[in-house]
Amino acid sequence: MLPTFVIGLREGLEAALIVGIIAAFLKRNGEPKALRQMWLGVGAAVVLCLAVGIALKLLSEGLPQRQQEMLECVIAAVAVGMITYMILWMNKHSRGLKGELETAAAGALATGSSKALVLFAFLAVLREGFETAVFLLAAFQNSISPTQAVGGIALGIAAAIVLGYLVYRGGTRLNLSRFFRITGIVLVLVAGGLVISALRAAFEAGWLTVGQQTALDLSSVIAPGTVESSLVGGIFGIQPKLAVVELVGWILFVVPMLAVVLWPRSKRLSTARAGRLLVVLGGAGVVAAAVLAFAAPSAPAAVTGVQGPFTAAGTAESEGDLVTGATLPGGPISGSLSVEVLSFEPNGLTARLQMSTDGTAGTPGAGINTSGEGDFTAVGHVGLGGRSVTEYTGKGFTSTVTSGVPATVTGDQLAALNNGRFPIGVTKADADSPMAARFTDTWKPSVYLDQSSGIVVGTEVRLIRTLQITTAAGISLSGGTVSDLTLAVDETANSAQATAITDRADRATTHEIWGQVIPVQIGVFSLILLAVALRLLVRSRVTPPTRTRELVGAR
Repeated sequence: MLPTFVIGLREGLEAALIVGIIAAFLKRNGEPKALRQMWLGVGAAVVLCLAVGIALKLLSEGLPQRQQEMLECVIAAVAVGMITYMILWMNKHSRGLKGELETAAAGALATGSSKALVLFAFLAVLREGFETAVFLLAAFQNSISPTQAVGGIALGIAAAIVLGYLVYRGGTRLNLSRFFRITGIVLVLVAGGLVISALRAAFEAGWLTVGQQTALDLSSVIAPGTVESSLVGGIFGIQPKLAVVELVGWILFVVPMLAVVLWPRSKRLSTARAGRLLVVLGGAGVVAAAVLAFAAPSAPAAVTGVQGPFTAAGTAESEGDLVTGATLPGGPISGSLSVEVLSFEPNGLTARLQMSTDGTAGTPGAGINTSGEGDFTAVGHVGLGGRSVTEYTGKGFTSTVTSGVPATVTGDQLAALNNGRFPIGVTKADADSPMAARFTDTWKPSVYLDQSSGIVVGTEVRLIRTLQITTAAGISLSGGTVSDLTLAVDETANSAQATAITDRADRATTHEIWGQVIPVQIGVFSLILLAVALRLLVRSRVTPPTRTRELVGAR
């Protein structure tokens, strides 16, 4: 309620003062026709402003979610710019506003034209009304209670009208300089909240993706639903958790604006001196931004190449020994796994896997050294090594075994693979006959990958090795399953990879904050200072040297 009350009071009083001063001047100088025209113009401006405010509200509500966030970002940014201009302009003109307007009015009447004054009053109300519409729409977006927000603006405008009428009647002497300084402090803090809102809306709209790390956590102070939350969050737009980009933006806006509002009037600088000071500050800011960007830790290099080998363990099913013809019982097995990510996107990847198993002859699944390549699809997220990573499952792919296997097998060896029975198509006559053998590995793998870094946290593979034979008669037959085993990277290796991800994420965060976010924000702020300084210096050259301009009067 307080932000909208202050906005209504401040904007309403500006318009009321301008209209009241012009109305009093026209009445005093006997211009009743011009006075009636002025009130008609004021009424038309009010109606037009209401229409603009309603149109903006309807437009915002009718857009899809992302477009709503875009519009909220733009409206908040425009509101910040308007509040800044309003504070600076009134900070300069509050003391001499009445005299300046009456001088301009006297000049207009001296030329025989009162239309200029009527138009000026119309435009004054129109400008303040447009600004109020934008401010209120931005304030409503941050407001906890729309009803309180509406009540605040109504009370603020009503108070402004009363004060304006009293000033018009001459019954009240209002210290405008002090009034606008006090309300200026409140508005600076309100606008600081709008800076946060604009940056947050830019993130939600997809325009701003960096600097989202939590820089300040005020959850214990302004927890949702508490009085503190209503005061700090509802009035000044400060959220329980502030991202880095939001906190830096708030500081860069609020600190200099408060300095402008609170700077003693007696010590304000001339236009030329203010311009030179801003040149020094802006130049120092540019240098500081460049130094930060250059001195910041470098970003971690992209993960490429083979990752591993990782220690792995699993189980193997019983199988026949091709050398001795004995049946080997299944049991535990150890080995290693390596992964090379060939291409990667959030929904899928292509990878090459290398598997090696330990053990000697007489151990199931022993001595396997093979590799395979295939496509993987993202199927969800799992916790591994203390981190949440994406699980990619292979669609199933095969590879031909070219080393470590015999080129031929006999009928007896085939019988050993099939519980003492010859495969269909093989007879006792083939017991000692060598037949051409081709071994094929069928992979059913899963890869667990951290998408932000490309680091593989873990891998799990089920490998089935089968045998295809060709008899002396040239007939191709299935020789059965040679090995059926499952191998997975163990927890120690998983934790080590998770630690590598954490370290890399920390380095990436440090680089992003100190090498990108803060330097860019300081650089943009410094360029704004230099632009204002240039305008001040140009104005100081065309202004008579006897006339002193103030820093806050830069428009």
